[in-house]
Amino acid sequence: MVGKIKKSIRIEVVTGLHIGIGSDRPEIGGVDNPFIKDPISKLPYIPGSSLKGKLRSLLETESDYKEKEIEKFFAGDDLGPTRLIFRDVKLSEEWKNKYEKGEVETEIKTEIKIDRQKGKAAHGALRTTERIPPTTVFEGEILIRFVNNNEKEEIEKMLEKAKELLNNDYLGGSGSRGYGAVKVTLNEIKSEENANA
Repeated sequence: MVGKIKKSIRIEVVTGLHIGIGSDRPEIGGVDNPFIKDPISKLPYIPGSSLKGKLRSLLETESDYKEKEIEKFFAGDDLGPTRLIFRDVKLSEEWKNKYEKGEVETEIKTEIKIDRQKGKAAHGALRTTERIPPTTVFEGEILIRFVNNNEKEEIEKMLEKAKELLNNDYLGGSGSRGYGAVKVTLNEIKSEENANA
């Protein structure tokens, strides 16, 4: 029998965050590289797939975990399904209200690529990127499925390591240019369902 617990995840933006969808045909005066938004609410969010992919990548490149161990928990194996399920991470209620009331807006950052040989802006190098401003908070859930308590502890330990790595790295794009520093916290959601898992 597979047990289940949920962890709450809180992501506070430390430096401007960009998770983009790109734009093949930006409007004149528009944003070349917009932040991904919910198609219904039009509010920014962090896709679960982006978070999962980043945490997995960090574990593969910066931890002592073996590839098979990471694969088992992030993608599943012969003994069971994927152990870690990442939900989309939405604005916290407080920040959702701020965005809806127009008290805070996304930041539009303009960047220019320099032609190093000519020492001036390269042709067509002006680009605008939409970022989430610092102090914005996103909240969501991670579902953990486990076969036994030993496996549960292994998964929680790996997830905690991945969180530490992310807190010392970046989320989204352009991290080498200062984007995407975040502060991530995880907590187990205490519920009757978790207690019986």
